[in-house]
Amino acid sequence: MTRSVLRYVQWTMSPDPAEDSPEMIHELGCGTCRATSGAGGDFEAVRDWAFAHTGANPSHRRYHELIWRVWRMAPAGGEGP
Repeated sequence: MTRSVLRYVQWTMSPDPAEDSPEMIHELGCGTCRATSGAGGDFEAVRDWAFAHTGANPSHRRYHELIWRVWRMAPAGGEGP
């Protein structure tokens, strides 16, 4: 028989501060035609795509953003495992 000790631990969640954590990735998608900018770490390039897309398609004015960011879970107050 295996014995386990369980206890309640509060957790917190925040963006991963580690230097080796992957950079944030952005992607914009057109809400009219579903075209996308493609994913990239440089938000300015992604935003430039949206301006160019609206310039070529003046009625396409609504966009959605996808952001990929690494988050880290840690015991609150440094307690726990």
